[in-house]
Amino acid sequence: MTHEEAFKPMDSAIWEMSEAFEGLQDEDVWKRAHPRILSVGELATHVAFSEIRWLHETLSSPLVIKQASYYRESVDHPLTLPFGAKNLYNEVKRVHEACKSHILELRPDLSAVIPGREDWTWGYTLEYMAFHIAYHTGQIYSVRHLMGHETADN
Repeated sequence: MTHEEAFKPMDSAIWEMSEAFEGLQDEDVWKRAHPRILSVGELATHVAFSEIRWLHETLSSPLVIKQASYYRESVDHPLTLPFGAKNLYNEVKRVHEACKSHILELRPDLSAVIPGREDWTWGYTLEYMAFHIAYHTGQIYSVRHLMGHETADN
C-alpha cells in the first residue's frame, strides 16, 4: 500500500464529517445532549487533537488542548471554544490536510513503529485514524439526533 492509498479512507471519513456538520447551527456546536455525552464541538476537537498527536506533533492549532485528548479529560469539564460550526469543521479539515501533507512529505516506512507507541506501525496508525474519524463522526450524528436535529442522510 502506498502512503496516498493509506490516506483515502481518512479523506473519506473527513468528508463524511462535513456531512455531519451540514445545517448545524453555531449555538448547538458546544451544547451537550446530556451531561455525560460530549458535544459536536468536543468530538470534532478530539479528532483534530488526535491527528496532530499521532501524525504531526509540531502542527499549531487552537484545537490542541489537553482537555480534548480523551473522554475522561473532558466529560466533567465541558469544553467550549470560540468556533461556530463552519469554522470548526474548516479547522478540523485544515488539520487533516496539514497532517496528510506532513506524512506524504516524510514518507515513513509504513511497517516501522511510530514514535511513542511501540505497538503501532505507521501503516496501522493511518488505518486506525480512518476508523477513529469515522467513529467520532457517527457520535456527532448521534448527538445531533439526540438534540432533535434533522441531519444529512446517514
